Amino acid sequence: MGPSLPGSLLLLGLFTAGTGVSGEDPGPVMVTGTLGGSVTLPLQLQPGQPVESISWLSRSVSTAIATVTLAEAGGPDTLYQAETRYRGRVSVVGPGRSLHISNLSWTDAGPYRAHINLRGSRLTRTREYRLQVYEPLAQPRVTLSSRIGENGHCIFILTCVVESRGGSVTYSWLPLGPRAIVSHGGSVLSVSSRPGDRALTFTCVIKNPVSNSSSLPVSVPSSCPGPGILGGDTVGETVTGLLGDLAILPLEVPVGQEVEKVTWSSGGRVAVMQPGPGGQPVLAAGTQGAYSRRWSTVHRGYSLQIRPLRLQDSGLYRAWLALQSPRINITRDFTLRVYEKLREPNITVSSQITKDGACHITLICSLQQSGEDIQYRWAPLGQGAVMSHGGTTLRVSWTPGVSDSYRCTVSNPVSQSSSSVLPGPLCSGPSSCLSSPWNETKAHFLLGISSTQHGIGTKNVTLTVLQGAACAGCNGAQGNMPPSYPAP
Repeated sequence: MGPSLPGSLLLLGLFTAGTGVSGEDPGPVMVTGTLGGSVTLPLQLQPGQPVESISWLSRSVSTAIATVTLAEAGGPDTLYQAETRYRGRVSVVGPGRSLHISNLSWTDAGPYRAHINLRGSRLTRTREYRLQVYEPLAQPRVTLSSRIGENGHCIFILTCVVESRGGSVTYSWLPLGPRAIVSHGGSVLSVSSRPGDRALTFTCVIKNPVSNSSSLPVSVPSSCPGPGILGGDTVGETVTGLLGDLAILPLEVPVGQEVEKVTWSSGGRVAVMQPGPGGQPVLAAGTQGAYSRRWSTVHRGYSLQIRPLRLQDSGLYRAWLALQSPRINITRDFTLRVYEKLREPNITVSSQITKDGACHITLICSLQQSGEDIQYRWAPLGQGAVMSHGGTTLRVSWTPGVSDSYRCTVSNPVSQSSSSVLPGPLCSGPSSCLSSPWNETKAHFLLGISSTQHGIGTKNVTLTVLQGAACAGCNGAQGNMPPSYPAP
């Protein structure tokens, strides 16, 4: 079989086993290349094997991309390149006539096959390959936020952000201590800090099969500043969005002005918008990267729409607006904040009943998810109520008739959620027990709130005695405290 045969015949057995095909490998050879670089698909010929020609094929192209014909008397080989997007970028190298591809693009990734045609025979030996293309990783950035945990300790959340189209990115953190937890595929590090802990510094390290990169060191404060974003700069107009939803960065063109182009950029990502048919803005073909499939124009405007939103989309954005008449440039800055929908908070409660019958309650509101810009509110707030730790903790002196329940509401710019507890069960008990010496010590209780995921069904507050029996030895009065109370 020579190079003069039509491409359709060469592709007769492409990626399928057919008559006359033998010597197939048990599996494809995995080859890794760098975007913009070069790669070689290795081929070894058996010594003394009478090879007439070798055809190289790619599943993404409808014909053989290159065919090399070997001379019988040791003369020069003849290389034929078909009119495909590979033309001018492929060559054969080495004694095995391996295929060398230069200036790799994303579309070059995929399966390849070498057809080795034997001289004087209808048999064709095959070798299969799978090429994976990755881009060199840029330096990641780390965002830092904090929240208050259930035990009142400060939890710092470090999120490592990098934009990579090729995938296969692995994350690691240096150093990792006993109170550090890694989540979200390694991109998020949660560190619990206690009063008196020294300040720590962390570095995010990212890798893919062709490169690695490290963030600048990020310092975690020694004291807790309360919930929210730490060190987050805000520039220009602020836009908020819900994780998984869409956000629009609004850009207005001056009335009566013609647009030459608009360039949007953020952290090395670039998108160019130009007037298209009928003046409708279109995204230029040169826009590349994982974000390019999520960035788009808005109907009859040059605003930037991002969908679906990811946490990594948070950051600073800039639009350069180039006008034709008059020829001037206008710059607009935006800050995008992406938030998760908040789940129902948990409330931890402890109480102290004094000898005079007063009941002092401490309530701590916490979330089982990391987040930024989280606000905590309590209701009602009566006289003498004290909030602390960024609003997560409420201390009240409760007497019957003051309030039937206390509600903690957590909110961020895109959502809110709440939970309630009943103070009555914590402070109830027979008068004979309230006057006993035991009541001069503290009784600790934990209230856990459970609810169905879909908001359907009865929500119960479960009361568990963790230390001591409030009325042990006091006429069996501890039985007056029921184990479960319905929440409002």
